[in-house]
Amino acid sequence: MKKKVFRLLGIIVLISMVSTTFLISGCIPWKSNKVVQKPLVIKAEDFSVFLFESSEEIYRANVKSQAMWAGLREQADRDPGYAAHYSWLYDTYSKWDDHRRSQLNQIMADYLPQPMAERLIQKGKQGAGLDEIIQFMKDDRSFSKNRSTLVDFYSWYGANYALPHYNQIQPLLKQKADAATARVDKDFDIVRFMEKETGIKLKEKPDVLELMISMRLIGASGFSREKDSLYTIRWNSSQEKIWAMAFNELNQQFFRTFTGGWSFKYLAGKLKKDEKLMNKYKEDVPYTWEGWIEENLTEGFARYLNVRAGISQDVGEGVYIFDHEYAQALVNGFDVQKTSLEDFTTKFLKDKYNI
Repeated sequence: MKKKVFRLLGIIVLISMVSTTFLISGCIPWKSNKVVQKPLVIKAEDFSVFLFESSEEIYRANVKSQAMWAGLREQADRDPGYAAHYSWLYDTYSKWDDHRRSQLNQIMADYLPQPMAERLIQKGKQGAGLDEIIQFMKDDRSFSKNRSTLVDFYSWYGANYALPHYNQIQPLLKQKADAATARVDKDFDIVRFMEKETGIKLKEKPDVLELMISMRLIGASGFSREKDSLYTIRWNSSQEKIWAMAFNELNQQFFRTFTGGWSFKYLAGKLKKDEKLMNKYKEDVPYTWEGWIEENLTEGFARYLNVRAGISQDVGEGVYIFDHEYAQALVNGFDVQKTSLEDFTTKFLKDKYNI
């Protein structure tokens, strides 16, 4: 027992000596390699994502979903920025021979673009160039199925089509990202702002949320990077919608300080009597029942925060069932100095659904 005590004391002394040495020399070991990231990043889509997403979009426009993409021509006629990308989807495919088209068909049968891009992101290759991506595909086990076809196609497609086009659209994507970011002050701290507006001080700060502007009008992808969340944003998303998505995603951590409790779950259960809520839930809602109610609330609060941050003049149209009404109620009567967000939300739901 004494030996264990002396050993523990020795370790503590050694750690203290090492810490003192670093502090005297001006170095802080636990910060030396730590890159501090903002909780919200709005940026252009990375090439590592575009490489796979664009090949899949070419496939959909020309093979799998022709009618759906043909319906985007009207949007292309109105938007010169998107028009060049829309034409590129068709011009590119028209230049390919049967061999390359067959390769694309095989790849789309074997793989989905989201897992391929996410593998790169999770392995630290998010900012990789074409050569590094190809080498990774040669080595990584996730790309083992028909690897030779995969490597041959993306080496050729990347060099001749994807990379040149990405270099053309990247400034447009960055311009759109910068314009959205400019809607708030340069030193805007989104977490501090949300803590002030909710009256809720988080014990743990949210992980990084990264929104990547893409050229797509149909389809969006989500990725994980350790605890961080990344999403692609459609080209036609307004600045207000981009910010609403950011607020909605970050809102979850604030709302779960009370939506995870039994009192909220009990209240949410009583809402099952509402036909509109239940019918929509049964259609295509990818949540638990409590999660469905929470999503209405976080979306509504996101619209409210858009107004509070000066990004929007009003809460806009609703997306779900009662998110618009909740957002408007917040604008009209929520005062964080007088009532808690939990109490306000509970009263809103009880009043609306006569509970």
